[in-house]
Amino acid sequence: MHSEVLRKLTALLGENKVLVSKDILTMASRDESDLEPIVPLCVVKPETSADVVEVVKTAIDFKVPITARGGGTSLEGSSIPTQNAIVVDFTGMNRILECVVEERRVKVEPGIVLARLNRFLSQFGLFFPPSTSGVEDSATIGGMVSTNASGMYALRYGATRAWVMALDVVTGGGDFLSLGRDVPKSSSGYSLKDIVIGSEGTLALIVAATLRVAALPEVRRSFSFLFEDLGDLCLAAGHISAFVEQAIAIELLDMNTVQLLEQPPESGTRHMLMVELAGSQSDVAQAYEATLGIVSDFSGLVSKQDGFLLRKKATDIIREKCGPVVRTDCALPLKRISDFVSWVKGCSKPRNAFVFGHIGTGILHILLPQQGEKSWSRTEALDFKKEMAKKAVEMGGSISGEHGIGLGNKDILALEHGLAIEYMRKIKQVFDPHKILNPDKVLP
Repeated sequence: MHSEVLRKLTALLGENKVLVSKDILTMASRDESDLEPIVPLCVVKPETSADVVEVVKTAIDFKVPITARGGGTSLEGSSIPTQNAIVVDFTGMNRILECVVEERRVKVEPGIVLARLNRFLSQFGLFFPPSTSGVEDSATIGGMVSTNASGMYALRYGATRAWVMALDVVTGGGDFLSLGRDVPKSSSGYSLKDIVIGSEGTLALIVAATLRVAALPEVRRSFSFLFEDLGDLCLAAGHISAFVEQAIAIELLDMNTVQLLEQPPESGTRHMLMVELAGSQSDVAQAYEATLGIVSDFSGLVSKQDGFLLRKKATDIIREKCGPVVRTDCALPLKRISDFVSWVKGCSKPRNAFVFGHIGTGILHILLPQQGEKSWSRTEALDFKKEMAKKAVEMGGSISGEHGIGLGNKDILALEHGLAIEYMRKIKQVFDPHKILNPDKVLP
């Protein structure tokens, strides 16, 4: 049967769009998570939405699963294919289809990389605000939409969903749908585009997206501060988030992570808080004074280190020095972050737990290393990941603030959603009646 699938796809799309070499299949078997790779049947590189429709119809005919792929930067296995799946690699569909500067909107194909889009928009003094915290040169807009990506700047600008006006998609039934309109707001019917956003390729394949964009700020400045007490840092972060309107990012590195990242060490045994401000020159200057006052009130000190540079390298350096990790990205109410981190530290002793993240929006990344001193076995780490998720939900939080569910979190989804999962299954059935779109992801 598999050879028949390949023959059919090749006949429909051409040999140059259906790839089966070992190197390409190996690349498509993994993402940026530390989950086990799975080699697909083939990789298809569509150039048009009509190509995508043909791929879906072929998959329906042969009952073959499909996994969408952009830059492969998923951290929970969203783009790891199912066994013998067709991987639809959208990186060839990367055109800017329309840009209406006076309306601050742009329509793009899903494979365009975030950094390239922002380089294009910068000539008009515009940018697409949702960030991907260090992978802007590889993360695609389609991937960002399918995972509702956010990052450091969600504090001011929100996640990707807030900037999507309309989507063109192909459902698991082979239907081409236009969802949403090219207007700032619509009250017309159910917002199906918002169901597709964040669904991780389990409901439809995105073939175009119309996005709102924003004006580039006049000035952006970043600052780093050190705290001996994590509770003081969390209180300072909450006050900055609430009262400093020019703050566009508020980030945390716990002392364990700082000590691993700093070369040479400067902070001793202190936690690090990073704040980025944006606006006019005078507004940023005033915002800095307000930020400094809050930091001082909670016993913080100015750091000479570039904390944001450390923050962007955190995951890569931890994996380089400590091997594969099991991770979580729980989201907590700001007032519960200090309690949650203290609980994590208490439960994880004497093993290592690296804690950092977007504290301004309550998102914590906790990495549990599986090699080196004070490491975890994979079984221990996965068990503790479930315990952290349960604790986050008990504290009024979420099991995932931005990385999504994919493979890594699907077994704990019920901790947060309960009976609502059955409604998700019914939505899945409507969009994907043949159960071919990323069938092993998200829903347990």
